[in-house]
Amino acid sequence: MQWIFVAFLAASLVHMGEEYFFPGGFIDFMRRLNPRFAAELTPSVAVTINGAQLLLCLATIAVGERFLIFSLSVAALLFINAWMHLLGCIRVRGYAPGLITGVLLYLPLSIYAYSSYIGSGGLTLSGAIIAGVLGLLYQAVPLSYFGLASALRRG
Repeated sequence: MQWIFVAFLAASLVHMGEEYFFPGGFIDFMRRLNPRFAAELTPSVAVTINGAQLLLCLATIAVGERFLIFSLSVAALLFINAWMHLLGCIRVRGYAPGLITGVLLYLPLSIYAYSSYIGSGGLTLSGAIIAGVLGLLYQAVPLSYFGLASALRRG
């Protein structure tokens, strides 16, 4: 199943391509989604956040099943990220760059990874929960940064 960890990286690259290149416009979308964070949404911040995700994917490839909870925390990050795009679409009543790859790549890959490892006995329910919480925390880091930076700027 090592291929799944490589697939996380490939899906992330395709997803980021949708967000920033074709059709692109993710930063503008995020500014519309939450205008309070507009000043913090810069290309350098986007590169940093996405670079961190790619590093997580590379680390997952490197450690694979040896640190399965960590590796599946990246699956959780992808799963949560797809839902964040979907919720963003609902909130602005329009397309969010990254939605298509989130739904067509992130959701199936993450569900397949979790179900395969849980089904084979390689991952316990408690391990799955820990991995899920870690993935949620990864997603919370940039959101926390935006909230804190915005509050300090206004404060």
